[in-house]
Amino acid sequence: MATIVSFINFKGGVGKTTLCVEVGASLASKFNERVLIVDLDPQTNATLSLMQEKDWEEHAKAKGTLRDFFQCCYENKRCDISEMIVKAPVKYHGRLDRLDLLPSHIELFGMDLKLATKFGHENIKAKLFLRDALASVGSSYEYILIDCPPNLYLATQNGLFASDKYVIVALAEYLSTLGIAHIQNSVNGLFDDARQILSSIGAQGNSLSTPELVGIIFNRIRYRTGGTATEDFFVRKFSNMYGAKVFKTAVPQSTKFAERPQQKVPIAVSGYADDRVYEERVRQVAEEFYDRITRPAI
Repeated sequence: MATIVSFINFKGGVGKTTLCVEVGASLASKFNERVLIVDLDPQTNATLSLMQEKDWEEHAKAKGTLRDFFQCCYENKRCDISEMIVKAPVKYHGRLDRLDLLPSHIELFGMDLKLATKFGHENIKAKLFLRDALASVGSSYEYILIDCPPNLYLATQNGLFASDKYVIVALAEYLSTLGIAHIQNSVNGLFDDARQILSSIGAQGNSLSTPELVGIIFNRIRYRTGGTATEDFFVRKFSNMYGAKVFKTAVPQSTKFAERPQQKVPIAVSGYADDRVYEERVRQVAEEFYDRITRPAI
């Protein structure tokens, strides 16, 4: 069965989607793993980083997206999530034949609110929709990476309850790092509350294991050779606080990460000369990610 990992941060603009896509592409191309990227974010950035908008629109009409999946959940209807998966959306010299996508939709914004209104805060079943659906496709992949929205609403909760582990992507700056402890406390509190609710109605809550923090990846470091004095300060500070949970490799800032989604070619596989430094850095992050999953004693 697949190892399911959510990429999260409650603050937007940290490059969470970029790293989710790049790590997934690197796992598929460099490690020959079967990977499914689940785009839970209504902004659909992961989706449109991997497929043309026209192809996405056609797929949404013919096969559906996560918006349609959650609509089925809202209406208590059965829904085959495997039909919504886009097989190998990136057609680039066959380098990403092992990377699939479960696409998002901008209307997921409203669907998240509809679900929360109907089911309420304490309805555990509503938090498990995605977990139960992914169980039917888990044997087809080694890794399922979930790009979560920058909040803790019901869609993100579905991602976390489906996950074995999670990764925090952060910037090496005051406001971004300020939220790291809050994210951990929120995730732990979410699962503690769920187990308490189950216990109060005489149900078994021990099947709801809190996902493990794989690590913290610092993204958009100012220079390829390192960060500014302020960035270095925050990396050192959090390395002292969290020890080995902080990834050894930080990812430098580059306009290339913003350009490649338009071309639907992740830097991990582009092969462009201008991308080589960044491709290597992404490979290092993916390698460390892989080691933390397969050899988690850190």
